[in-house]
Amino acid sequence: MSSSFHFLKTAAVAACLFLLAGTERAPAQAEGPEELYRKGVGEFAAGNYTDAARYFKELIANFGNEPSLQAQMEGAYYAYGCSLYNLGQHADSIEAFKAYATKYPEARYRDEAQYRIAVAHQILEAWDAAVNAYKDLLAQYPRSAYAEDAAYQIGMVFLLQDKRTEAVAAFTEFMNAFPNSDYWGQAGAFIARALFDEDKMEEAIAMLRTLEQRPRSWNVVTYCNFLAFEIGDAAFEITEYGLALKAYRRVKPRAVLLRRQRETVEVLRAEVERFRREKPTPDQVQARFMRERRLQGSLAQAEELLKKLEGLPDYDAGLFHRIGRCFFNLDRYWEARVAFARVVEIAMEDKIRETAHFDLVLCLSRLRRFDDLIAEADRYLDRYDPEWKNR
Repeated sequence: MSSSFHFLKTAAVAACLFLLAGTERAPAQAEGPEELYRKGVGEFAAGNYTDAARYFKELIANFGNEPSLQAQMEGAYYAYGCSLYNLGQHADSIEAFKAYATKYPEARYRDEAQYRIAVAHQILEAWDAAVNAYKDLLAQYPRSAYAEDAAYQIGMVFLLQDKRTEAVAAFTEFMNAFPNSDYWGQAGAFIARALFDEDKMEEAIAMLRTLEQRPRSWNVVTYCNFLAFEIGDAAFEITEYGLALKAYRRVKPRAVLLRRQRETVEVLRAEVERFRREKPTPDQVQARFMRERRLQGSLAQAEELLKKLEGLPDYDAGLFHRIGRCFFNLDRYWEARVAFARVVEIAMEDKIRETAHFDLVLCLSRLRRFDDLIAEADRYLDRYDPEWKNR
């Protein structure tokens, strides 16, 4: 989670330099705080957050209440909180951002500070505090650039606690409020997951169907693929064959997903690399921060899904066999025949191929296709019992 929310160091540097640029050079007695400020900004820009935090802390402690330095102090409080956050000192960063928000309620980055507070609580697994902080951000800054992420993360916090009912409600509210969000499809996928975990298979499949009506990222497609397979297997085991078919029909061949997911990982890695080489202007800082966070999150998810796919054996033959069994048990023998024939054609495992081949013979029997039945039975015996003619 920390990598997804890692603060773009350029943001704090630009903010600090902007505030510093608007401050007139103080007389000789103010050299102390200005030097501390410049050192803090320099260390922060270099990624030396420990030293940056030390300089900003000293500056705030010794000169925080100087009226003539309040423009600098606003930047110092903000950068101090960011330094602690980047060091992983999340409890301390919460207090620093709270102090910043209290002292400068009209600050330019007040909404971001509130967002950081919420994220830090989430990282610390202080779930209630995280939800409350996200909700406070939405209430105080409904038009903030962070509002969309805050609404989405409320659902995530509930999901991480296995509070499925609350997660479904939060993600539903998010999808209604932000219908054009890049997270819209993923929120719907998480709703489907929560519904399935609550044994609401019909509703879970209905949500998967809803998601299919709009373009989806391959991350969402692959996530939904795994979920559809799980739903299908669960329905199959309780002999809900019609429901199982609805789920299985949403599972894509493994080879297709592997190709697409590998392409997705390559594209995202290249995009992250290009992003890191860019030199933004100060007015691009916030937009870049949002883009970086999403890029990192998307890449992490894509790599995780690809790893899971690569670790799975080829499931296509087993999937088609289960589809065939569903059709067979629903007396839909023509469809079952097609599915079983497909398994016989592609199966790499002898056991699955033989079982499907026998089921194919049964299908032809049920269809009363006697010529086809005799021919297929001969092929079955030739393949699995070649000595049968000599008996």
